[in-house]
Amino acid sequence: MSPEVEAPLRRWLFDGRLRHYQADALERVDASGPGPLHIVAPPGSGKTLLGLLLAMRRGTRTLVLAPTITIRDQWAAEARRLAPEAGAVSTTSEAPGELTALTYQSLSVLDGENPLAALAHERWLRELEADGRSTDAASAWLGALRSGNHRAYAAGIARRSRTLRRRIAQEDPGALSRALHPNARALIESLVDHGVDTVVLDECHHLLDHWALVVAALVARLRDAGRSPLVVGLTATLPSPDDGNAYDNYTSLLGEVDYEVPIPAVVREGNLAPYREYVRFVEPTTDELAFLSGAATGLAVLIRSTFAHGDGAAHLIGMLQPPVEGKAGAGADGDAETPGPALAPPPPASSARAAPNDADIRLARAFADDFAGAEAAAAMLATVHPDHPLVARLPTAARRKPTTEESLRLLGRFALDRVLPDPAARDRWDRIRSALADFGFSLTDRGLRRTRDPIDTMLASSLSKDRAVCDILRLERDRTGTRLRALVVSDFSEHGNRHGGLVSRAGALRTFDVLATDAATADLRGALVTGSTTRIATRHAGSLAEAWTAALGVEVATAAVAENPAVTEISAPGVGAAGFVHAAATLLSRGQLDVVVGTRGLFGEGWDCPAVNTLIDLSSVATAPATQQLRGRALRLDPDWSEKVAHIWTVTALLPPSSPIDAAPDLSRLRRKQARLWGVHRDDPRRIVRGLAGALTAEQRRLLAPGSLPSADELDSLTVVEPRELSRASWQIGTDYLDRESTETVIVRRAADPTFRTRRRADAVLGAGTATAGIVAAAALALMVAGVVGAVGVAGVAAGAVALTGAVVAGAPVARAWWCSRRAHAEAPELYRRIARTVVAALQRAGCIGDRATPEVNVERPTDAGGFQHLELRLTHATLAEQHVFAGAMSELLGPIRTPRFLLQVDAGGRSPLVRWLLKRARVGSGARGGGGGQGRSQFLAVPASFGMAGGRLRSFAEDWQRTVGPCTLHFVDSPEALALLAEARRGGAVAGDLAVIERWD
Repeated sequence: MSPEVEAPLRRWLFDGRLRHYQADALERVDASGPGPLHIVAPPGSGKTLLGLLLAMRRGTRTLVLAPTITIRDQWAAEARRLAPEAGAVSTTSEAPGELTALTYQSLSVLDGENPLAALAHERWLRELEADGRSTDAASAWLGALRSGNHRAYAAGIARRSRTLRRRIAQEDPGALSRALHPNARALIESLVDHGVDTVVLDECHHLLDHWALVVAALVARLRDAGRSPLVVGLTATLPSPDDGNAYDNYTSLLGEVDYEVPIPAVVREGNLAPYREYVRFVEPTTDELAFLSGAATGLAVLIRSTFAHGDGAAHLIGMLQPPVEGKAGAGADGDAETPGPALAPPPPASSARAAPNDADIRLARAFADDFAGAEAAAAMLATVHPDHPLVARLPTAARRKPTTEESLRLLGRFALDRVLPDPAARDRWDRIRSALADFGFSLTDRGLRRTRDPIDTMLASSLSKDRAVCDILRLERDRTGTRLRALVVSDFSEHGNRHGGLVSRAGALRTFDVLATDAATADLRGALVTGSTTRIATRHAGSLAEAWTAALGVEVATAAVAENPAVTEISAPGVGAAGFVHAAATLLSRGQLDVVVGTRGLFGEGWDCPAVNTLIDLSSVATAPATQQLRGRALRLDPDWSEKVAHIWTVTALLPPSSPIDAAPDLSRLRRKQARLWGVHRDDPRRIVRGLAGALTAEQRRLLAPGSLPSADELDSLTVVEPRELSRASWQIGTDYLDRESTETVIVRRAADPTFRTRRRADAVLGAGTATAGIVAAAALALMVAGVVGAVGVAGVAAGAVALTGAVVAGAPVARAWWCSRRAHAEAPELYRRIARTVVAALQRAGCIGDRATPEVNVERPTDAGGFQHLELRLTHATLAEQHVFAGAMSELLGPIRTPRFLLQVDAGGRSPLVRWLLKRARVGSGARGGGGGQGRSQFLAVPASFGMAGGRLRSFAEDWQRTVGPCTLHFVDSPEALALLAEARRGGAVAGDLAVIERWD
């Protein structure tokens, strides 16, 4: 604590009962130290009380900063319940109290309406000049825009001002401090003079831009005054490291997390409502599909005409056959500058050994240098030139149709490499640029970059989503009756893809129009609340106008909406959006409204309505903070329904299987949303898990795996909305818990299939070798017995002894290898148990995990009707970080091969020359090196990078594998010949079965 600082908050008193995790947090964090303290807890878990108790322990004058006035006022109300007198708490900067609650904005208001506007204008001029305009032309164009379309001009200035503000804040925080409004600077000085020594930052995930630096400037000013202020950061979820410099600003202010309260713990203690996540899948409307299909047809024609012949085909070959150091050429014909013919014939039999090796070396180099680009080129070559000799050498996963994004990126790279340098190809450059723009890519001489993607926008704002809202509300009303209290959240009041005029309007306005006119939801009393508009259904205008008047305390006026007679707009003099948002919560709680449709900006954070029991998420933002905050709107306990269970729906749009476009941006968004969310496992309600397993069944996840093309109806048919009482029982509210997170690897495989593709071939040859040795031994023994009884002479006995000795010496290692392999592969759980033990030993030798870590392999549930077996691999006696390392190593070892430094060949090697010879003969006999079908190829595994590079440790791993799993050979990918082996390894694909990493809570 700072020396000689008053501690008035020590007089404050809390005489209530703490929740388990609140008490635990107070025990584990030290409020008397220098800090900072960084605490993560979900909405509704009591963060406000926890922050106040920490400030009381510190005792010094406290400043609380909140993102909104509503949240600021909630802090003040809670603080007054603890303070000895109400005057100890202030929400104004003019008269700070023992605890002062303000908004972040009050500190960071800039001097003037936009002090950076002049710099932003100059930046814009420089951009126009860089784009080829003269200084006078750029100035004239910008002046005309300013006078003719001031709204567009102001938006451009605002965007560039934000960029400048971030840059100034990062490069010269003092300049940003000087840019603050004089009132903001005076406020900081008054807080310093007032003796503030504790700063509590609520919803601190907002501190990603200049706010973080302004707060840091405040803390630095307190330190300049001789204090050691304590900074306490409270948030429901952490921001993403993908935010770059902004994330660095955040972590430099608050450091690592000191304590985290998981949502399952709060639900288990009965302080948040139990909940279930559901997903509703839809497909675009006929008109929307027609628009997308038209664009896709044009793209397909362009792709075919570009890559089917000539320089386009040569470009693909060049990407897959780059120059390799020490080799004569780059292409199939050995020419370093010009790749061979796009459709070169296969090499003659006499050169079948050397040429393929050279092609494999170049192919492996292409994947090592640019994996994504090589995979896209391989997929395109396999599609447009399936008979090209190089296709047989491609990885199994790459012999497929390229995705739409891969095709677009290939087009962009081709245009940059082959078209742009040719002055005569300007028209071709323009055609490709136009096609790429239609699919959300901007192509310039600086490269290819993503812009607003019309496919993503179309799917995110599809009219089918609004219709799905009606279906969901009908289903929920049928199950809950008059208890239904629903919140539907969209990104904006009005937005969407207006390309070609196909979608005239999307967002909350359209969603409410559909809701008000759909027969399935006609009887639901709904309201639309946005920043500028509040609407109700005309059929309910009489009763709802009276209800809104009572909730607002002001007479509301109604007005017909010209474009939709089924909807009526309401307004109230002197009442802004905040008043309508608060009134919406009141009306839902009273049961006078059934549904509220609104925007994420108004309802996504800070809005408190415990009555909400159904949330429908139409938003396209998938960041962890936004996703967690939005779900918090439905998880508050409802005093009028003690058995409340919240249903949270995410509506996801998929293109139908018949669509010529291969893109799933909305599905990708669903994965990102669910990645950090806890929920009850869809197939095993005994488990609380994080990720898609809490929202989709195993069959749905299997159908959505890469390469599958399920329809929305097929996926929706697998969604079973269980009774709320069953969901409530799954959470086991009130029972003890460990409050422990763990990570496990789940493998779903066909029980009848071997794990390693080459296992049967290896077993057959080793079994034959064992049988042969046994036959020889038996014959030798018979010969010796015959000699004993006199049937043959001494020479026969000697010959039998020699043969028996040879059979035993040569056959024993073969028999041991065969028996080890048979025993390891007899049952999949036993095989994975042995593999896991080998991996754990390697990680322990590398110092990645502790010596007590022990792997477990369990059969998650019996083999299902489809013949699929579910195995669960976990690491016990290990930290969560060590479990992540183990899961990552298993995924790398058993998953598709990318760019490892070492390969493990599992159908080669052995402890004796005879075993190695037998396995080699088996591979040669089955055409392992000939590139035939997948069953004939060798099986390789990628050695996990976490094992390190030390040769001794890696040899120990291979020896462990050979002793417990079966024969193997370790290869170091360090030469052109080894790159050829890597190409062969990729062709073989991954180990049989789908592998996923699951996080769970107990």
